[in-house]
Amino acid sequence: MATLNEIVYNLATQVGKPDDVVLRERLKMMVAYYRALFIRQDQQRNFSIPSQFIQQLDCLVMEEASAMECCYQENIGCTVWRTVKKVPRPVRLYDGSDFIYVGTVDAKQPYQRTTAVQADYSRYSKWSKQHPQYIYTNDRIYVYNTTPKKILVKGIFEDPSDLYGYVCCNNTEIFTADMEYPMSMDMVQRVSQSILSLELRLEDRTDDASEIQLSE
Repeated sequence: MATLNEIVYNLATQVGKPDDVVLRERLKMMVAYYRALFIRQDQQRNFSIPSQFIQQLDCLVMEEASAMECCYQENIGCTVWRTVKKVPRPVRLYDGSDFIYVGTVDAKQPYQRTTAVQADYSRYSKWSKQHPQYIYTNDRIYVYNTTPKKILVKGIFEDPSDLYGYVCCNNTEIFTADMEYPMSMDMVQRVSQSILSLELRLEDRTDDASEIQLSE
């Protein structure tokens, strides 16, 4: 697979601006936008999502928080555990799911996804109290019915670049622009073609108009 820097450099070269740093930064946003758009379209058509799109945050540190932040409408003296760092937003899929996996760092015990309303009712259920659950809200993951120090999250994030600054359990970076971009090569072609035919075509027209105005 190609890296993000390779993808945007190739696009900038196509319009004769390989050294335009500002353009390359804009292109990074365009690549992320079209990637998320095409993933949603493919998933709506019941196409399977290749594993190349999946990224994981494997050592998200947790801290105690008030359950009123995520779950209960009244203060019942209950605490939950939440991620210390904000968790980048996943691609909004049509089946309503958000993350592919949220659970223990060994990937052996997934937590059940729920909502604030469901969580408020589940405190009266003996069955629900026995199973770890999570809520994604306020750009954080909240976990209750368990007390994890760290969790593992796998997902397809809207902008892979949002994972800059996150590190793996072995203290290596999760994402940089020089790592393989989480996108299959066939979608690299689709994304590149869309940007060239739509976004960069408008760029060329703007430049032409500026040049004509200057010559006058």
